[in-house]
Amino acid sequence: MTSAESNLVAELRAARPSADEALRERVRAIAAAGPARRSSRFARLSLRRVALVAVPAAAVVAISVAGVAGLVDSRPGASETVATSVGSLAGPPSPGPAARELAPQAKAGVAADAAAPAPTPGRAQRYSAELTVEVKDVDALSSATLKALQTARDLGGYVVNVAYATSTSGTSTMTLRVPTAQVQDAIVRLSRLGRIVAQQVQIEDLQGQVDELTTRETALRERIARLSARLASTSLDAETRATLAARRDAARAELARVRATRAQVNGEALYATIRLSLQTRQSSLVPAVPSRFDRAFDRAGEILALEATAVLYALVVAGPLAAVALAAWLVRRGLRRRENERLLTS
Repeated sequence: MTSAESNLVAELRAARPSADEALRERVRAIAAAGPARRSSRFARLSLRRVALVAVPAAAVVAISVAGVAGLVDSRPGASETVATSVGSLAGPPSPGPAARELAPQAKAGVAADAAAPAPTPGRAQRYSAELTVEVKDVDALSSATLKALQTARDLGGYVVNVAYATSTSGTSTMTLRVPTAQVQDAIVRLSRLGRIVAQQVQIEDLQGQVDELTTRETALRERIARLSARLASTSLDAETRATLAARRDAARAELARVRATRAQVNGEALYATIRLSLQTRQSSLVPAVPSRFDRAFDRAGEILALEATAVLYALVVAGPLAAVALAAWLVRRGLRRRENERLLTS
């Protein structure tokens, strides 16, 4: 820069006009009022006004969508099913290869005269049966309970336990033991006490155990006989005699245990176990099927819940970003205001 130019700059700076106080006050007033904005329909809308309109509109749209979807999903045939409940006659799985389980399918209300399988003649078998019979009312329940107990006694059996309870409805459960040879007759009589709801028969073969115990008993008796014959000799010394006597005593003790076990197994095969459950008739009222409007309201509620979950998720995800943007906008606005004030005061 030449000296002439430097002098010109200095003269311009020295001659810089200064605004009077009235002009400064006017500029401050204009700055406080803000810049003139272009008059438009959208410019006159504030954030509060937009929110007052947008939030109810969004709620109306969400409810409308849920209602329409609920009505569409609840149209006849969309999700209606009719189920008929029948008595289940299934039983537990087979306890082993030597057991067989039979669950005859008997129609409700029909006595199962020939439904129960007969035990195999000449074989030891554990026979157990379960019956569920429905009677008309509490009076019929009491009469059927007494008849069931008398049936067991008439066939040469006995009652193991019985439980009887009534109020507006009632139940009676009992465990009966009847001779295995009479078990079919017992089941026929018990099934006639009312309407059969469920029936299960289980037969487990015990003949293998009986044969094994019988063979063991025969071997022990022969062993005891041999030991007794040796002990009858007069040429035995004291030590040998004591050893043989101890062996014979052990064999006799084992023989007693084998006989007791065989008697127990034969006892299980001699009497069959019948578990009888008597119950009063259940209510036959069919629950009311929900109407289309009920299903529509339920479906609409589910959709509104899903929409609320989506909105909440969006707020959780976008909330921090919106907070950061708002903070940046406030900082920028503050800086701009400070810059304007600095310019006005300079």
